[in-house]
Amino acid sequence: MYAESDSPCSVRDVDGIENSMFFTKKRAQATLQVGVGFHSDGLSLVSVNQVAGQRRLENCNFYTTGTNAEVELSHAVKAQGLRGAPVVAVLPPNSYSLFQVETPEVEHEELKSAIRWRIKDLLDYHIDDAVLDIFDLPVSQRRSGPRMMYVVVVKRSLIQQYVDKLESLGLEIVAIDITELALRNVLAATGGEEGFQALLYLPPRYGLIEIVQGDTLYLNRRIEISGSDLEEQGGFGLQEQLDSLVLELQRSLDYHESQFGLGAVPTISVIAPESRKYQLQALADESLAAKVRLFDLTGFLDGLDTVDPAVLYRCLPAIGAALRSD
Repeated sequence: MYAESDSPCSVRDVDGIENSMFFTKKRAQATLQVGVGFHSDGLSLVSVNQVAGQRRLENCNFYTTGTNAEVELSHAVKAQGLRGAPVVAVLPPNSYSLFQVETPEVEHEELKSAIRWRIKDLLDYHIDDAVLDIFDLPVSQRRSGPRMMYVVVVKRSLIQQYVDKLESLGLEIVAIDITELALRNVLAATGGEEGFQALLYLPPRYGLIEIVQGDTLYLNRRIEISGSDLEEQGGFGLQEQLDSLVLELQRSLDYHESQFGLGAVPTISVIAPESRKYQLQALADESLAAKVRLFDLTGFLDGLDTVDPAVLYRCLPAIGAALRSD
């Protein structure tokens, strides 16, 4: 992933970030890393200890908006001794835009300005108010044409709000990331370096489909059906939504195979509300050529037995943040 500034940035001064979103501070090697997820309906706090190749989930909690979430989060940081710990924050999908654009044929030092010029008309606010970062889309093995990349754009004022919240907790901000890449981290940790795998993630307010190989993100799609939509439907309406989700998965698999020419994706992991996940998994597994399974962190992350599965489901992006390595 590119950074728009070659030098480490101060996270306290947003104007000094040179409009780079995924900024990283140099820090001493730490075994404990914190992930904080910002959600439209709450906050999640996770800490993962990584020692000698072993990962242990030390803390995992979700704080719902309307129940003094920020106050509870502050108390949790103090009670768990996390002040001064390195934190990677994850933005919710509705807070940023993710574009796929043609890579400009310019020198590296000119890349930032070229990308900003290219996307300025895609925003509903002025480009000077935007913070952005970019990362590569893998090269297709089947199609010729221009190299493509992803561009992430978020309002500068919103980034400042997140920075202020984290610093008020006494956490050391090392990076701000997006949900798609945080989930990529989880898949990379559970799937190893070889083979493609897909993920269908359905939290309450949105839906995502991703395809990764190792730590490389090949495809991401935001879909209209969310976990809340599934839970609220019954009877024919539910069956219609389940069928739609299977169709979205099939379209994603077909696009990946035709676009990159790297063969079929063998496995799909599903993360959905407890009340619907078994029905969704069974239908998708019956309908698709890929093996469809319920996502399971067992064997890759210790300490899961102390966490409510419903909480784990909501905290997955924060877990991915806590697993990030630079």
